[in-house]
Amino acid sequence: MKQILVLTAGFLFFMFFSASGKEKNQSNFPVEDISPALKKDAYAICRQYHHEFEVIEYGKALEKVHLVITVLEENGNHFSKLFLPYDKQKKIKTISGRSYNQIGLPDDKLKNSAIQDVNYTSAGQIYDDLRLKVAEFKTNSYPYTVEYEYEIEHSGLIGYPEWRPLDNYRLAVEESSFSITWPENLEIRYREFNLPEGCRTQTNEARKRTIVWKVDSLQAWKEEPMSPGLSAQTPRVSCAPTNFTYDGSSGNMSSWQEFGKWVSGLNMGLDRLPEARKAEIKSIAGEVKDTAQTVQLLYQYMQKRTRYVGIQLGLGGFQPFPAETVDRLGYGDCKALSNYMKALLNCVGIPSLYVLAGAGPNLGITMTDFPTINQNNHAILCVPMQKDTIWLECTSQTQPCGYLGKFVEGRQVLLITPDGGKLCRTPLLTSAQNLQFRSAEVQISPDGAMQSAVKTAYSGYQYDNVSSRFEKSKEDQKKELLEVIAIPGLVINSLGYEVRKEKIPKALESLTMTSPNYATKTGMRLFIPMNMLNQRMSNPTKVDNRKMPVVQKYAFHDKDSIVFQLPKGYQVETIPRDKTITTEYGEYTSKITVQNDRATYVREVKINLGFWPQENYKAVVEFYASIVSNDKAKLVMKEKQP
Repeated sequence: MKQILVLTAGFLFFMFFSASGKEKNQSNFPVEDISPALKKDAYAICRQYHHEFEVIEYGKALEKVHLVITVLEENGNHFSKLFLPYDKQKKIKTISGRSYNQIGLPDDKLKNSAIQDVNYTSAGQIYDDLRLKVAEFKTNSYPYTVEYEYEIEHSGLIGYPEWRPLDNYRLAVEESSFSITWPENLEIRYREFNLPEGCRTQTNEARKRTIVWKVDSLQAWKEEPMSPGLSAQTPRVSCAPTNFTYDGSSGNMSSWQEFGKWVSGLNMGLDRLPEARKAEIKSIAGEVKDTAQTVQLLYQYMQKRTRYVGIQLGLGGFQPFPAETVDRLGYGDCKALSNYMKALLNCVGIPSLYVLAGAGPNLGITMTDFPTINQNNHAILCVPMQKDTIWLECTSQTQPCGYLGKFVEGRQVLLITPDGGKLCRTPLLTSAQNLQFRSAEVQISPDGAMQSAVKTAYSGYQYDNVSSRFEKSKEDQKKELLEVIAIPGLVINSLGYEVRKEKIPKALESLTMTSPNYATKTGMRLFIPMNMLNQRMSNPTKVDNRKMPVVQKYAFHDKDSIVFQLPKGYQVETIPRDKTITTEYGEYTSKITVQNDRATYVREVKINLGFWPQENYKAVVEFYASIVSNDKAKLVMKEKQP
């Protein structure tokens, strides 16, 4: 999706302002002026950030940004770079900049030769009309300061800036402001988050309205494990138009229903296919009476005939390519492939709905009463059924039919219906569906060597942990598995997968393996690790004065049942105690039983989905630390005496 056109008033692209007019030997922004409190945990300091956004009319705006950044150490170099995307709706009028040394004296001006103009090409994208200006000052002396200026003219607008003074870890802010100005006869909307009291001022002059937000002295945030992300906790202002004009198309964003009408209009008539293709599809699906089976059959047909390629051209950043084009070329982006799949289903009379969704780091529609374009970055397809719904991820050539995976799971999405947009939520699998169940037979030799046969069943999101291996060669599969199994001298003798591409996908992994020194021999004793393949090696890092809530994004259930054939000539000396841990974050049990010459180890872990206050983090760490400790359990055997 063409999210790059949604303007971000934070540091996502580090858009800056220049130092023109400064005296050559005048000291500007000396590092010694920075408060010691702001240097704490910071790699860089935003000295000044002023963003002005003026709406001239629907579809036209002028944008000016001024930013000064002091980089304290090498880890902060990325904060000093300029990444400025543009296209035919977005004209960069000016860019200039200057760098300063530690005491604030000018070092260098930004030369035209230092500004690269390149194709803006994201992963998988080979064809777009977006370009990118890139600039940076190169230095090996720290600390240093950069100052940039840019001005942009917009001739088409579907999204307004979002101001995020703190949208990067390890960045502190001395001063940051954002202003939006618009004619009083136009209507804009804004939403505020986590703002301090009194940071907003509003004026009305000359038939124009202006709102200014300003904050200062914001300390840097450190990365924290199991956290929801900075935007959920730090100051933010989201702005959006009510009406918009973009690339010759106009729409309304006062509600998700109205916005959906615009998208529906963009897609109108684009799901037609050539008559020959229609006949082929009807022939393929002709004998299948079950609707779900027909959807699966045509989904697999689509996967074989197409591949994903990101395509972003003007309005095409929001509008799918026609199904006929995808049919002819054999590729498309998420919008085009979802629309193509819709066209295939149309051929056999199965109705479906085009869906706008958030994917990956985009959490989808979190503001249900405040529509903005940047609350989605992906398109999928929904097939409503009488008793259920089939969700289709159309960009993957290997994804099981009806399975979305963690990429778009459990998110609020927008169904595009003939009556406009309708909010809906994608499914989120439960711990009972995200399984990893393992059984193993292990032979331990008197010298500590091991040979074993292991079967592991994966389902749901845990299927994703191994699905990337299915299309690889046997040697590459073994190589990848050796990288994740921490057994000294391990040799994988055989490895195979049985895959069931169902709505909740499943895979069975079968392997045999040997190790010359699995158990450790010390004197007369042999120490046998019980948890052979699923040992948790570390727990979340301890964080003092944690700021973030604690998030476990999905639930899962692991169970390992391992039977050890114990070596002859030894007797059991020590059996680890059974352990049970029950918390609101999850459950853990381990049990070892010994009978005759066999030891059976059963370990079970259930991790709960959840969102907890930061005060709970210590208890979360203790829970995982207990798992780490108990997963180290070893059966101790001693040589029998004559």
